[in-house]
Amino acid sequence: MDKLNPKRSNEPAVWLLFGAGGAVSAVFFPVLVLILGFLLPFGLVTPDNIIAFAHTWIGKLAILALLIFPAWCAIHRIHLGLHDFKVHVPAGGVIFYGLAALYSLLTIFAIVNI
Repeated sequence: MDKLNPKRSNEPAVWLLFGAGGAVSAVFFPVLVLILGFLLPFGLVTPDNIIAFAHTWIGKLAILALLIFPAWCAIHRIHLGLHDFKVHVPAGGVIFYGLAALYSLLTIFAIVNI
C-alpha cells in the first residue's frame, strides 16, 4: 500500500453511526421504558401529550434519532457477529449497510409525513 495514497475505507462513517446508536440506546431507552412502560399505563402521562410531542419538529427529530441510530448499531453488530462466527456473506457490507440506509430513508419519509 502506498503511504501517499492510502486506501479509502467506510469504517469511520460506519463506526460513527454504530457509536451514536449505542449511545442513544444507552441514554434514552431507559427513559422510554419509564414513560411508555410505567407513566403511560398508570395514567401519569396522557397519550394526547405524547402524540402532540410527536407532531412538533423536535419530537420528530427525537423519533428519528431513537429509530435510526440504534438500527445502525444493531446492523453493525449483526454484521460483525456473523463475521465472528465465520459466516461470510458475499458483499455483506453492501447488503447490511444498504439495508440500514434503506431503513433510514423509509423512516425519514414516514416521520416527515406525520
